[in-house]
Amino acid sequence: MRKNRVARALGIALLALASLPAIAVAEGELSIKREYKKEVLGLYKRLQTDVELQAARKRLKGNMLNPPVVDSYLKALPIPPLEMFRLELRTRFIDVSMPDFIETYNERWKELHPQAAERYYGPGEARREKGILTVEELGIRQSRPARKTGVTTNQNLAVNDPYPPLGFQSEVQIVVNPSNPSQVVAASNTRAAEPGPCGPRTVQSIFHSSNGGASWVHTCAPPDTAYGLDCAARGGLLAGSDPAVVWGNNGEIYLNHMMICFSDTIGFAMVVARSLDGGATWSPRGIVKNSWDTGDVEDKEFLAIDNHPGSPWFGRLYSCWNHNNDQVMAFSTDNGATWTERDLPAPPQGGIDINCDMAVQKNGTVHMVLETITCGDFDCEGEWLYHFRSTNGGQTWSSPKLVAQTNFVSYSSNSCPDAQNFRCLGALGALDVDNSGTSCDGTVYVGYSDFPNGTDANSMDILVKRSTNQGNTWSAAERVNDDGPGGRIQFNPFLSVDQVKGQPVLAWVDARLDPNNVAVDVFTARSTNCGAKFKKNVKVTQPSPQFNNSTISSSNESDANPARNGNQLGDYMGVDARNGKAYVAWTDTRHFFPDFQTDPQKENIGFAVVTFGPPAPQSLTAVLANQKLTVSWSYTPPADLASFNVYRVANGVYTLLGNVPASALPPGNTITRTFTDGAALSGKTFAVAAVDKQGEEGPYTNLVAVSIQ
Repeated sequence: MRKNRVARALGIALLALASLPAIAVAEGELSIKREYKKEVLGLYKRLQTDVELQAARKRLKGNMLNPPVVDSYLKALPIPPLEMFRLELRTRFIDVSMPDFIETYNERWKELHPQAAERYYGPGEARREKGILTVEELGIRQSRPARKTGVTTNQNLAVNDPYPPLGFQSEVQIVVNPSNPSQVVAASNTRAAEPGPCGPRTVQSIFHSSNGGASWVHTCAPPDTAYGLDCAARGGLLAGSDPAVVWGNNGEIYLNHMMICFSDTIGFAMVVARSLDGGATWSPRGIVKNSWDTGDVEDKEFLAIDNHPGSPWFGRLYSCWNHNNDQVMAFSTDNGATWTERDLPAPPQGGIDINCDMAVQKNGTVHMVLETITCGDFDCEGEWLYHFRSTNGGQTWSSPKLVAQTNFVSYSSNSCPDAQNFRCLGALGALDVDNSGTSCDGTVYVGYSDFPNGTDANSMDILVKRSTNQGNTWSAAERVNDDGPGGRIQFNPFLSVDQVKGQPVLAWVDARLDPNNVAVDVFTARSTNCGAKFKKNVKVTQPSPQFNNSTISSSNESDANPARNGNQLGDYMGVDARNGKAYVAWTDTRHFFPDFQTDPQKENIGFAVVTFGPPAPQSLTAVLANQKLTVSWSYTPPADLASFNVYRVANGVYTLLGNVPASALPPGNTITRTFTDGAALSGKTFAVAAVDKQGEEGPYTNLVAVSIQ
């Protein structure tokens, strides 16, 4: 009887998880002998009538990758789990891909039942098939299933554009208007002449959206001649690199990027463009640095803006980069027209500065993280991340404080994983600071990739460190990817703090679903406890009809892609977090790989919005009468809804007034809750957020002001 219970439980639970990553299996491979198919089918049918199977199902739930539990169930199974899966699909007329854990279970079943394995499959079939993971390995690779969090349809930003960029679109950045999240701008490098009105001198692809990313419009960046530069006149070819985008408090958007002129020498310049209409049009603003004539290297710039009215340097722009591998920065007090350059103190280790990132705290303190490496004659040998801060608007900078020393070393012989073996990797620390006014306010976060538990760049993890004392000391590293340490490669992390909820959010590219460790998806995760732990990873990339290869989710820039970009996936991708949502943009190859390789569009910018937790309630009202506040809202509840949190909001700070259980949902789903709240006076505003059964709170509603009766 126990065998029957276990078999049915596996059939149900395995089917429920059938959306996990699949491994292609050749026709007939792992198939039982023809003479036993009728026997297995009859046993399968008898298993469906066992009334005790529900208990077995409950024991299996939550233990699918627990080796002792899996072994105990597999020992009791009378038929192979692979056949259970196939028959479940056939008898219920379901067509889904076979997940890889089915193969793992089947191989383990053969080890536990060697005589039955030879009977069903033939002599020698008790051995493990080459390349199939053990349950332990599968657990390290997959760990926890990705959380069922709302992910919008993956967008190909150029899919409907009459003049889409045809070149490679690597190194993507994205920014959301902090005052109006319906406005979004994304930018990336492009390496081919832009068709249509942009012309051959555009080296950045820019897209803007006025509806939260539901649709996009392609627009033009100013050419080099708009800045008084002229690469063609020098007999050179123009290229662009490293877009950085910020959105100012007054509605202006700034794009900082490189213009590189390749002629008999290589000339480097960094320019700033500005948009005053949500990214629809752009005008040249100024040149941060021009070294076309000197031959100096100016590389890897990033941009930040002081968006805090209480800061002494409100509105100031900051750009950082490496000048001949020495870290420098500059600031502008006139909206990017002119710039004042400053050098940074030299870190005690390293000596070759390669990357930087910046963020501004609401008191005006500027935080910066940079990477520095040390190199011998033939290889680089060590890498360090250092933090700096300026408390006087960028005029002077603190002495460097060590954030991390990494096992990974950029530009070393061990920096070229299979997924990016031509371009290779740079660690590229990403930094942001919490200005939310929540309990995490003032915390500085640094995200980076390393292989502390692996052996090489093919086993990189995503890590975060945090500081609560302005960067003087740093926490131990917290691993963000939840597929286990040192397994598949994860890299190119970017970090953004949700300044409404006070939560750090990361997004990165991740090969955990590819047995060959080269095809990458995009994942994201957030922390709700100041970076101490990160929640279950959310898979951002999903099959989408907006790409020619509409049935896959992954991109591939490895050797398997004969038309790959020489830059492969570049050094970074884009994420901006706002009110419980992550706006994510990345380099995507699905429009021309693996099929449709003759399509004129090569890489594209992919985009999706991830909503953490349940969606926000609707139709919020707040009425104050006789010192009693009545808050009402409507809601269409998801299956896992647990409750609602009601907040009073003042100066951007959300104060919890109370929690309303989901059981309070009346007919029509309009909820009214009354609070005795003498502090709720005219001018105060209120918001509500839904909470699911896992304790995840979703986005807040739009703020509503109280009306007095």
